[in-house]
Amino acid sequence: MFGGIEMKSYYKMIKPWDIIVVFSLVLLSFIPFFIFSFVQAQKTEGTSVNTAIISVDGKEVRRIVLTDNTSTETFDVHSSDGGYNTIEVTNNKIRIKAADCTDQVCVLTGYISKPGETIVCLPHKVLIEIVSETAAEDDIIISS
Repeated sequence: MFGGIEMKSYYKMIKPWDIIVVFSLVLLSFIPFFIFSFVQAQKTEGTSVNTAIISVDGKEVRRIVLTDNTSTETFDVHSSDGGYNTIEVTNNKIRIKAADCTDQVCVLTGYISKPGETIVCLPHKVLIEIVSETAAEDDIIISS
């Protein structure tokens, strides 16, 4: 029976500190998200330049600077199995416009433009990743 008698026994089992602990744990679970967002925001400020790195089968094929890129460019990348991916760069973002792979996941991913974002075409082993390159002095590692 799911009536009032059984529910009342469950309510009696819950203490005020139980609610506080659960609420605190839920809030703490969002801390990694806020830290990651803060770090990413710090990386994209200032003199950073977003660059798309296109790799086929683990080998870098091309680098395209996305920051302040207002032109539109379309080109094909061919894989070792004879497949192709048509890549489009426009207005500071990049996407795979077309591909002859069967699943089309890479095409459905759409545009990417932020550091850390990637597009992967597994059948053709194509990877597009956005990296942020900075020339700041605090990025230099000095070993003694």
